Amino acid sequence: MSNSGPFKILSLDGGGVRGYLSAKVLANAEIHLDRKTGESKPLGQRFDFIAGTSTGGLIAMGLACGKTAEEVLNFYDEWIPRIFGKQSQARRLGSKWLARLFGPAYRNAELRQSLEEFFGDKTLRDLLTDVLITSVSLQNAKPRLHKSEYATRNHERSDERLVDVGLASSAAPTFFPAHATKYSHHLIDGGICANNPAMMALIDAFQFEHSSRRGTPRPEDINANIREKVMLLSVGTGQQGQAPYDIDRLAHGGLIHWARPVSDTLLEAQSMAVHFQVQFILDDSYFRINPLLTFPMELDGVGEVNKLKNLASLDKGATEFLDRYF
Repeated sequence: MSNSGPFKILSLDGGGVRGYLSAKVLANAEIHLDRKTGESKPLGQRFDFIAGTSTGGLIAMGLACGKTAEEVLNFYDEWIPRIFGKQSQARRLGSKWLARLFGPAYRNAELRQSLEEFFGDKTLRDLLTDVLITSVSLQNAKPRLHKSEYATRNHERSDERLVDVGLASSAAPTFFPAHATKYSHHLIDGGICANNPAMMALIDAFQFEHSSRRGTPRPEDINANIREKVMLLSVGTGQQGQAPYDIDRLAHGGLIHWARPVSDTLLEAQSMAVHFQVQFILDDSYFRINPLLTFPMELDGVGEVNKLKNLASLDKGATEFLDRYF
């Protein structure tokens, strides 16, 4: 089997429960492409490579398993209220915010159960589409990247369970405890290094040692005609139009004021920086879907999830980009 056309990359940001927006956008894209092509196909099987961080990592692995985007969305509908519900909150001191001063606000038991039901015992080796999932090692602050077998050096860790990779990539500091996988200890949320993994995905696409599992020839020579060799669709979890904190207080704030909002600020700034870099490199063979949030929303803002549904429609630019490449 051989596919013509550019090497197709999908990149998915982190963002906690805002990952519901990404899942809804992808479900809409799946419906659009099924109608356009006249062929019902799980969205992940239309791409050669999928990268994801944190909540985006969970979506990436779901799509790479062959699940439809609609199935991923249903997973979020079912499990978000439980993963971030009262039953998952740490009970110390009786308050989630007080608890976060001394440890993670949530236990990861519900998250683990959800991933075990969703992925079973599957490993990176079992995926139908190649992936790159991010995490960070607390030992040395280095990125710890979980990759399928698109390069020989990835083989030795490709038997890591998707459940463990998901728990590591989504272990956001102060929200969930660090997690150990088969080959690594004390891993935390990949958003610390790459909340938007688009640049990592682009670089690793040129490190494939063979054609993709769909049969698309691997891109070669990153310096020559890169815009003809790859396309990259990046999906965010919503651009914060209004910060979920008091910016006037932060302007002259200290540690106690910055303790909560510093992570949101870093993740948002990093995601936007990567967007501009990839946009410069790929120009019109790159497109980012990241709707503007018209309300403040934190990473565990379960009460705001329903508001995301109205932001997930594909605009003209998105459909034209999809139609050009599929």
